[in-house]
Amino acid sequence: MRRLVFFLLIFPLLLQAQSKKAFLITGKLKSVPENAQVLLLGFNGTDTITQTNVQKGVFVLKGTVENTDARIILFPSLQRRMVLFMGNDTVNINGASESDVTISGSPSNLDYEEFIYDIKPLNDYVEFYRNQMMSATTQGLHDSALIELNTAYNMYQNAIDRFIARKKSSPVAALLLAYSYDTDPNRDVLLLEKRYNQLDTFALQSKFAQNLANVIKEDKVGAVGTQSLDFTQTDTAGKKVSLSQFKGKYVLVDFWASWCRPCRMENPNVVAAYNKYKDKNFTVLGVSLDAEKNNWLQAIHSDGLAWTQVSDLKQFQNAVAELYHIKEIPQNILIDPSGKIVGKNLRGDALEQKLNELLQ
Repeated sequence: MRRLVFFLLIFPLLLQAQSKKAFLITGKLKSVPENAQVLLLGFNGTDTITQTNVQKGVFVLKGTVENTDARIILFPSLQRRMVLFMGNDTVNINGASESDVTISGSPSNLDYEEFIYDIKPLNDYVEFYRNQMMSATTQGLHDSALIELNTAYNMYQNAIDRFIARKKSSPVAALLLAYSYDTDPNRDVLLLEKRYNQLDTFALQSKFAQNLANVIKEDKVGAVGTQSLDFTQTDTAGKKVSLSQFKGKYVLVDFWASWCRPCRMENPNVVAAYNKYKDKNFTVLGVSLDAEKNNWLQAIHSDGLAWTQVSDLKQFQNAVAELYHIKEIPQNILIDPSGKIVGKNLRGDALEQKLNELLQ
């Protein structure tokens, strides 16, 4: 009996707790016609969370969601949609149209609006000045655009760090990190990881954060600043060779193939760098993505590749290529004597400049 009495006593509390987990979205948009269908979707745009119709100029969406994240409100009759960051909140949407609205009741959506109106425009400035620099017709215009680019880039990066510091619990912080990483040609995965590690548990529940975790895991492989991954493969004589055998030297791991024209065009640059620095604690380890041994050997001889070469003759299924997530060639990574990757995809003059910086 006591157990039943206890359950009856807490039952109203349970109902109250459950009611707090529901969301309620009330919207009044002049552009949405009467009886028009309105859907609330997950951010992937395919799964429907709930739906309703406009009645007397108002639409009401009710339901529950597992976490606070980006969702989409879809207006099929208008072929328009709007992004809404929300959890189980009570949200009010009012305005003339889906692109001119005032949204209240969702703290995370306020964070999203800060991203859209305050932070994203800084990246737009970065892109503008980057394009100005790339299209400059004189050295003076190039240098001027470069100064503006560096200023805009620093402002943007500082804004990101300030937002992350203030909004560690916001799922919008994960969106900002994903956006900034995708739009930055430098794609500094270690910086991304450092910022990601500042987010707390609530922010890490979002789809953006979950995707970021996978991106970091994937992109850290072979990234500048990380430790190289050891491997063993056979050379042209069938002898096993390991990357770790070269520890104590600067070694360029060069992914190439006899059938790859850009690789063959790049080989003279690698040969020149090898000949210039081979007596200064530098060497090259070629990893061929060939399938035919004779073609591989002929290309080595024809191009004068005097360094160690390895391959399992499995083309892009080469075990080393798969280990380092190599999807296209030519590619290379430069490893220092301690095994740390200090350069990546150094071709032409870039390879010579980097070696000169390290070895002169």
